[in-house]
This record gives sequence, C-alpha cells and structure tokens, in this order.
Amino acid sequence: MSRPESFPPALPTQPAALADALGAIRAQMAVLKTCEAALRRALVEARPNGPVTGAAFTVTLHHGTRRRLDPTRLPAYIRDDPAFWRESRSTTLVTTPRASAETPEDDDFEVIERFG
Repeated sequence: MSRPESFPPALPTQPAALADALGAIRAQMAVLKTCEAALRRALVEARPNGPVTGAAFTVTLHHGTRRRLDPTRLPAYIRDDPAFWRESRSTTLVTTPRASAETPEDDDFEVIERFG
C-alpha cells in the first residue's frame, strides 16, 4: 500500500497548502490506524499457534513484558534530585480540520487555465 507512486511527486511550498496536505494525510492515517487495530484484534483473538502466512505477508505474534519505575514509590530525595532525571525536547504539530473546510472528493480535480 505504501508504493512510492502513491505519494505526490513534489511537496507544496506554501504554508497553507502544506497544512492542508498534512491534515489530509493524518486523516487518512487515522482511518488506516482504525483498520489496523481491528485487523490486529482479530488476529490476536484467532490465537494462532505460529506464524500466519498470507499471499503477501507473514504475521507472527510476540508477547513481551515491559518494566518501568513507579516514581511515586521512590524516596523524595531521588525524585527531587535533577541528577536522576533526563530531559528531552520534542516538536509536535497538531492538525485540526477547519469547520468550513471542504473535503475534496476522490474524483474532483482542479483546472488551472492560463489567462491572457
């Protein structure tokens, strides 16, 4: 599904067009993530005894355990000491659909004509 030809050949350059493109892609990703969750849930509920091989993909179920510290159970002198903490920064882009935004249909296209 993620064929290179499914992506636009060039990114838009105007910030408004970039925002619309990012919002549209994130909306598509949300639909795909919902579908992925349903497929994942169905595979887990099927309780396969080994790898499940389809025509194009093989899925293997792995179980794991994660451990993490509960900071509320640590002594205050550790919780309050910056030497025990690591800080990192991240940048997040939040996209929200505009109330008046029109979503183009798949078969819609834009005609640009040169005047003059």
